[in-house]
Amino acid sequence: MKTINSKKGITLMELMVVIAIMGVLSTVAMPKMFGAGERAREKIDLMKLYDLRNAINLALIEDIGAMETYDPVYGVNRAEQSNNLNYALSSDKGATLFVIELHQKYSINVQGSHNDANNSFKDDKGKNHILNVCQMIGSEGTFYSALKQANFDGVADIIADRLSNNVNNYKNGGATYTAYPYTNKKGTFYRTTPIKPLFQSRALNSGKIDDNTRYTVSIRWTSPDDPYSVEVFLSPNGGTWETAYMSDNGTCFSTYGRKGCSSKKK
Repeated sequence: MKTINSKKGITLMELMVVIAIMGVLSTVAMPKMFGAGERAREKIDLMKLYDLRNAINLALIEDIGAMETYDPVYGVNRAEQSNNLNYALSSDKGATLFVIELHQKYSINVQGSHNDANNSFKDDKGKNHILNVCQMIGSEGTFYSALKQANFDGVADIIADRLSNNVNNYKNGGATYTAYPYTNKKGTFYRTTPIKPLFQSRALNSGKIDDNTRYTVSIRWTSPDDPYSVEVFLSPNGGTWETAYMSDNGTCFSTYGRKGCSSKKK
């Protein structure tokens, strides 16, 4: 018998077809694969908002009076502001707990308040209402403890130090956060960043422009008509509880669920 030993290689045309198929698969599958990782990190960040909400609600069970009276720790006249907290918690904007700034080139910056964030609101009668509760966060108390309980340690200490009587405290950093100067056309400022990463996703860590983009982390009564528990949401400057920040991947950063992103920011 005669044995035929056939060795047939692939043709150039077949190789080109295989390369073309691989190219198509890479353009379709690879972005989805990398996008899945970012979506997972965004879900982790969303869960942190739920943890914060739960910590605040548990704290309020122990001290419901914290929500009944605006009892500022620093620099606010209690008699003038006593009704503002409940007004803020019932408003569409909610009460700002703290502010984050995202920048294309720098790490996240955390502040208790900012003039360009949701700090105040004028009603139909022209009366100004303070919508920020950072004055209530000293180095102890209901909100400070809730932030610590939810692993927002650096945020709690940044707010306390920024609002302390010695305003230079935060410029040296602290046990749970770092501080370093940042200069733009308006002057030199200090970026205060928690040592323990506050969020995991690019959506909440990296800004899209070479400037600060601000978001407020706010709290609002779950149902203003029956105030008992609060919800937490992260909204763009000037936003409301219905215009919470939605990432490019469709993650709505609100414990209200998808209805927290039901309206577009005007």
